[in-house]
Amino acid sequence: MSESDGWRYVHASVAGVAHLVDGIGCQDACAAQLLPGLESDPVLVLAATDGAGSASLSGVGAELACQTLLVECAAWLAAAPIDEDWTPTVAEQLFQQVRNALERLATDTEQPIREFACTLLGAVVTTDRALFLQIGDGAIVIGTPDAGYRPVFWPQGGEYANETYFVTDAGATAHLECAILSEPIVEVALLTDGLQRLALHYQTRQAHQPFFRPLFQRLREHPEPGCPTVLVTALERLLASPAINQRTHDDKTLILATRLAATRSVEGATDAGIDPLPPATASNGAGEPATDPIRTLYPTAGEDGDEEAPLESTLRDESGDEAV
Repeated sequence: MSESDGWRYVHASVAGVAHLVDGIGCQDACAAQLLPGLESDPVLVLAATDGAGSASLSGVGAELACQTLLVECAAWLAAAPIDEDWTPTVAEQLFQQVRNALERLATDTEQPIREFACTLLGAVVTTDRALFLQIGDGAIVIGTPDAGYRPVFWPQGGEYANETYFVTDAGATAHLECAILSEPIVEVALLTDGLQRLALHYQTRQAHQPFFRPLFQRLREHPEPGCPTVLVTALERLLASPAINQRTHDDKTLILATRLAATRSVEGATDAGIDPLPPATASNGAGEPATDPIRTLYPTAGEDGDEEAPLESTLRDESGDEAV
């Protein structure tokens, strides 16, 4: 693999089956922006948020959190010398600005801030270093096609299923995680908890490689840098597909970014966009057709060995997170 002439990135948030059944819109949000570097290559800024399922205005809060993080990152990068050290204090300040924005919104609308509860995932990536921050569940994954992919943090959870932490929590700063890496980051993904059990391997606490490899390969193959509309549309179709919805009923957000140029193709790749699912006739490794493509790529689905419950009985099991 070789570095390309710029970042290729794609992002989408799609409502989950549970929310569609209940007539609720998507409570996830995401945003991505390439900011000009003063004396360097452009800086990639990514944000993803998941609104609390029990908060009435969490989708509004999630969108505001994403946009505020991008604005505050731009202000920080414009004011900071390019060679200035990055420290966890920067992440704390960015987080506080996001929380301040939510507090102002709550005051202006005369609503409790809890009604805007959301998680927060953020990434700021330059040529040779990166800052990552997270509060709540979801995951930030980095890596390369040769060395593999790894989560920067493990999703934050509470004592019970679907419990996590939110930007709006009292004492939320105590749960803020930050990582500053002085290394080239060439591929990065952000995802909310609706995709966790497809993208992460819980037994080993690692990224599930077959989830990421074909997705990044499709992105590398796009001829031009930037955020191609055709791939955004394809990603939205993928996240709303029956193959995904059979495994997760929550809202789903995925951001993918690469600055690698494709040097080989993946069998079955097309120019139509992102489609990581193999043909239905693909071999399952035992010389037999793979009748369930999603299990071929996502063996972590149903990893506990239990039979899947009927769709009707599980629609509300993953409809959103609760505060710890």
